Amino acid sequence: MRISHLGPTGTHTESAAIEYDPNAQLMPYPTVKDAVHAVERDEADLAICAIENALEGAVIETLVILQNEILSVNISAEIVIPIKHALIGIPNQSFTNITTVHSHPQALAQCRDNLMALVPNAKPVAALSTAAAIESTTRNPNTLAIGNIRAAKPQSLHVYNPDISDNKNNQTRFIALGKNLVPPTGDDKTSLIFTMAHDLPGSLVDVLSPFAKRKINLSRIESRPTRQQLGTYYFFVDIHGHQDDTLIADAIKEAQPKTQWLNILGSYPRWNYIKS
Repeated sequence: MRISHLGPTGTHTESAAIEYDPNAQLMPYPTVKDAVHAVERDEADLAICAIENALEGAVIETLVILQNEILSVNISAEIVIPIKHALIGIPNQSFTNITTVHSHPQALAQCRDNLMALVPNAKPVAALSTAAAIESTTRNPNTLAIGNIRAAKPQSLHVYNPDISDNKNNQTRFIALGKNLVPPTGDDKTSLIFTMAHDLPGSLVDVLSPFAKRKINLSRIESRPTRQQLGTYYFFVDIHGHQDDTLIADAIKEAQPKTQWLNILGSYPRWNYIKS
């Protein structure tokens, strides 16, 4: 199994890939988009992408990829892992001299309050990944980085705090994007995306009512602008069940004519949240 993921080595996405398949060949890429393109070009079998964080919500970069109306991959799995944001840097630094803290924007947001308390004068600086942020601290004194503790060891950096997350119940949900469809397991989830056919009162209710009347559970709904016209949106919906289940298939068939465009992003086994 070849798994592409946001790199370099040491990102939380890499940890999710290892959780999914400890024996996989891991292939780091500089961006999420690059990781997905590797699957589209058959350079990798799956791409692991963060999609949702318990504290900060949706990961926009992944949602933008899923908005592609000619997307050639589908969701085949979900992985949920606990997130611990370590504060890392060159050894023997004084917090009073710290001028910048580097990390991925999601990590910076998830540690905002603790950063203000520990290094109130430091400027947050966004990086493409937490691992890239940690790597940058090896060359810059008076800087710290927030990231996965695994990324600190190869760089011989010091871990000043193993977890500065504002909320210790921090978790991130990742999805695996591939080209193969997954058969039903009996405990599945299906992800959909659609746009509205009409901007009228009750339009969204009309699309969702086929699921409600069949008592199909909607576990998540999210809207994102289409980037085509102000006030028009993509809606992302997760429902319990597999697209091959008769109940789910009938609901989707009834809902589709009420949308302008609807795409099934994939059906896949639900993650066991108890074990995570």
